[in-house]
Amino acid sequence: QEVDAWDALLQDIALLPMDVEAAADSMTWRLEPSGCFSTKSVYAAIAPSLAPEPFSLIWDIRLPLKIRIFLWQWIRGCLPSGVEVRKRNGPGDGMCP
Repeated sequence: QEVDAWDALLQDIALLPMDVEAAADSMTWRLEPSGCFSTKSVYAAIAPSLAPEPFSLIWDIRLPLKIRIFLWQWIRGCLPSGVEVRKRNGPGDGMCP
């Protein structure tokens, strides 16, 4: 069955007239509007983000990484607790208000 399907495909391709004079060959990457390859587009295609829009926007902002991580934690409502701050030799007595 597969061999017959393969033969049919080859026959279909062989019966199509080839127009080699129409335009010059070019390579384009269809995952990018510009047509240029990027690893970001490949990663987005194979592992699409399920994060809500605000999370995606945080990583596009041009700020130091530690501030972006802080914003990400703040939006999620997961700022480091007093215990976590204390473990990292931060200020406080380890009590979480």
